[in-house]
Amino acid sequence: MRATPDQWNPHWAVHPGEHLAACIGSHGLSRERFAQVADIPVETIDAIIGGQHPITLDIAVRIERSLGIMPDLWFILQSKWHRQQKTS
Repeated sequence: MRATPDQWNPHWAVHPGEHLAACIGSHGLSRERFAQVADIPVETIDAIIGGQHPITLDIAVRIERSLGIMPDLWFILQSKWHRQQKTS
């Protein structure tokens, strides 16, 4: 997809786990406490943050319940990440 002069369309993507780590931190939570609140194993949280695990529908819903962030954001980020990995 080509960007028009007034659009920004980077040719890179960041794994959504990096965004999740920032969101957890901005809420003043540790990974362990977030894992408890979201009812997600801390190993899964660590794998997501480390870029080894995707954010699934179930995880996105749990993030919404615990941090108030709409699941759509995670789907967009995950989709961009997958698309970038296929073209790299």
